[in-house]
Amino acid sequence: MKKVCFFIIFSLCAASLPLPALADSIKLKNDGTLNGVIKGEDETSITIAIGVGTMKIRKSEIESIQKASAKENDAMESGFRKKGIERGTFVPPGMEDLAQKLKEVSGGRKSVDNAQHRMDSLKEETDADSKKFKSLRADFEAKNNEIHRMDPKSDVPRYNKLITELNMINIKLSALSEELNKLNPRLPEYQRDYWKAITDYGNDIGDFRLYLEKQAAAAKKRGMTDDESLYLETVRKSLAELEKGLIKDTVAISKSKYGMTVKATLNGEVTCLLAVDTGASVVVISKEIAGRLEINPNDSVEDVQLTLADGSLIKSKVIKIKSVKVGNSTVYDVAAAVTDRSPGPEVDGLLGMSFLNNFNIKIDVANENLILETIK
Repeated sequence: MKKVCFFIIFSLCAASLPLPALADSIKLKNDGTLNGVIKGEDETSITIAIGVGTMKIRKSEIESIQKASAKENDAMESGFRKKGIERGTFVPPGMEDLAQKLKEVSGGRKSVDNAQHRMDSLKEETDADSKKFKSLRADFEAKNNEIHRMDPKSDVPRYNKLITELNMINIKLSALSEELNKLNPRLPEYQRDYWKAITDYGNDIGDFRLYLEKQAAAAKKRGMTDDESLYLETVRKSLAELEKGLIKDTVAISKSKYGMTVKATLNGEVTCLLAVDTGASVVVISKEIAGRLEINPNDSVEDVQLTLADGSLIKSKVIKIKSVKVGNSTVYDVAAAVTDRSPGPEVDGLLGMSFLNNFNIKIDVANENLILETIK
C-alpha cells in the first residue's frame, strides 16, 4: 500500500512538470501521467527514465501507453542530461574523477572558513578579556592610590571597604591573567592553521585548473560529445567562481640597507616607505610621518618596547591608523607604534604584523615581489 501511495504522489508531481510535448507517455489509472523515455519492461512492470533517473511502474497501475519515436526519445534524453549537468546532478561517463576533484576543491573553501571562524572567535575572546583586564587594572591602580593617600584612622569604614574591593579586583585580575596566558599562545597556532588552509586552497585550485585543461584536451582529442562539452563549460564556470574568492595581490618590493621595502599609503593620503618586518608585532612609523597624519602620539592605546635596526631598545606609544594600503590591499584600524626617529636608514617605518597578519604572506625574492593572499 505504501508503494502505491508513492507512485501516485510522484506521478501527479511528474505530470505537472514542464516537459517537451513529444515523449513516451504513460497514463495511470489514477488519472496521473508520466512523461519520459521507456527503457524496458518485464512481466509486472515498466521502467521509465525521467530526468537523469529511472523509476518502475507496476503494469497493474497503468491505463495506457503512448510511445514516441526513437529520434524524439533521443532528444528527450539529451534534454534530461543537459538539465542534469546544469543542476549538477549528472556527470558524463568518464568524467567522474573530474567531478570528485571539483567537489574536493569546493570543500577546501569550507576548511578555510572553519579555520577563520576558529581564529576570529579566539581573537574576540582574547580582546574581550584584555579589555576587562585593562579596565580592572585601571580600577585597581585608582583604588590603590586612594588607599596610599588616606590615613586609615581617619575613615576606618572607607579604608576597610577599599581594601576589600582591592582584594576582589586582584582575584579577578589573577583569573583573567591566567585565562589570557592560556589564550595568547593559541592565537599564533590558529593563525598558522588559517594561512595554511588558504595556501592549500590556492594550490588546490591551481592544480585543479591544470587537471581540468588536461581532461578537456583528452576529450577533444578523442572527439568530445555535446554532454562533455557542456559539462566542461559548467566546471569552468564553477572554477571561476572559486577563483573569485581567492585574492592574490602581488606588490613590487625594493631592496635597501634595511631590507625589503614597499610603498604604503596611510589614511588614504600619506605615502611612505616601509620595510617588511615579520618580526615587528605592529606597524612602526616615525614621528614625522605621524605628524603628517595629524596624529598625536600621546593619544595612544598602549606603550610597547621596540628593537631598532642597531639593536637598541626604545619605548614607543601605540596609536591606531585608520587605514594602511599596500598594493591593492587595505587594512583598517591598524595598530602602529610611533618612534622619535626612523627605525632604519632610507625607510619611514616598518610594515609589521598588525598589517601582515591579515594575509598569507609570500616573498618572491627572484621577481622582487611581496605576495599577499586572502579570502573574501
